[in-house]
Amino acid sequence: MLKAIEANIILQEKLSSFNNNIEKIKELFMETMIAGIVAIFIVITIALFAIAKVLNAQKLFVKGFFSFIIIVAAFGGLTYTFLGFDFKKQLHAEGNVAEEGDFPNETPFAVVGHDAVVSYFKSYPEAIDFAKHQGGQLPVYFRDHETIVWEKTSGIPARILQVPLILQLPELERGAEITSLAMMLNFSGENVHKLELAERVTKDHTPFAVEAETIFFGNPNDGFVGNVYSASSPGLGVHHQPIRKLAEIYLPEKIVDMTGASFEDILYPIHQGQPVWTIIHTQFKTLPGNAFQTWVTPTGEIEVTQYQHSVLITGYDEKNVYYNDPMSQEVNRPISINQFKAAWVQMGSQAISYSK
Repeated sequence: MLKAIEANIILQEKLSSFNNNIEKIKELFMETMIAGIVAIFIVITIALFAIAKVLNAQKLFVKGFFSFIIIVAAFGGLTYTFLGFDFKKQLHAEGNVAEEGDFPNETPFAVVGHDAVVSYFKSYPEAIDFAKHQGGQLPVYFRDHETIVWEKTSGIPARILQVPLILQLPELERGAEITSLAMMLNFSGENVHKLELAERVTKDHTPFAVEAETIFFGNPNDGFVGNVYSASSPGLGVHHQPIRKLAEIYLPEKIVDMTGASFEDILYPIHQGQPVWTIIHTQFKTLPGNAFQTWVTPTGEIEVTQYQHSVLITGYDEKNVYYNDPMSQEVNRPISINQFKAAWVQMGSQAISYSK
C-alpha cells in the first residue's frame, strides 16, 4: 500500500464525514428553534384567547388574530424571497458561496439539493459522498451548473471507447504515466506528443542515495522521480498530482481528479465518452508487503513499488474493464473488474479524466 496516499484519502473521508455531521447538527438546531418558536406562539395564543374570553372580547380577538397571521405570512414570504435562499446557501455550503455560474476555484464541485441549496466541495469523492447521502439521485456538477461529472451509476450501460493506442517505447522506457496521459489528451482533441509531455512534466530532482539500508529519493506526488527516458538508473515514475497539473496546461478548468473515489464512480466519464487515466501495478492482484519499499523524501516518507504502472481505461461491461496499455500492442485489453480494481486500489485509487 502507498501509506501516504491512503492516509490522505482516509483524512478526506473523515473530513467529509465531519462536515456532514456539522450540517446535520445545524439543521437539527434550526428545526428545534422553529419548533420552539411555534410552541411559544401557541401558548401565547391560548393565553390571550383565555383573557379575551374573560373580558367578553372573543370576536375582537379573532379579528386581531387573523390580521396578525396575514401580516406575518406576508412578511415571511417577502423575507424568504429576498433573503431566504442566500441564508440557506450559506448554512449548507461546504466551501465558499458563489452566485450560480461563478464557482469558487478552490471548490469546483457542486451538488444542488432538492431544496435548491447549492453545496460546494473541494474534491470529487466528497461531492459524490454528499450526493449519495441525499438519496443518490442528485448529480455532481463541475465548475458550472451545466457540466455533470457524476450521476447515480447503477444501470449505466456498458461502453467501450475507441482510443488510439500510443506506445511508450522506444523513447520513454519509464514513461507509462506520460504516455497514458498522451492517449487521453489526444482523444480529447489536443494534438500533443508524448515527448512534449515528458519534457514539461514537473520533476523531482532529489538524488538517489542509500544510507544504512535507508533509501533517500524523490516523491512521485511532487514530481517525476528518475529518468523518464531510460530505466538503466534508479527511478519510479509519477503520481496523479503532477499529471493533473500537466494535463491542465492543455485542458484548463476541465481536468477532473477523481482520486479517492470508489472504482464504480470513476467509470462515469467513460459513459460520457471520456477515457480515464489510472495508476495500477503490473501484477493485477494484491501485492505482498515485501513488494514495497519505504523511501525518505524531502516531503516525508512514502511506500512505493517497482511494479507501478499506468494505463488508460477505455471501457467496461458487467464483468470486465478494458484498457490501453502503453507497453502492449493490444487495443482495449480486457481484464476482470475485480483484478483491475485490486491493483488500482492498492496503488492509492488514483484516477483522472476530463469534462466536455
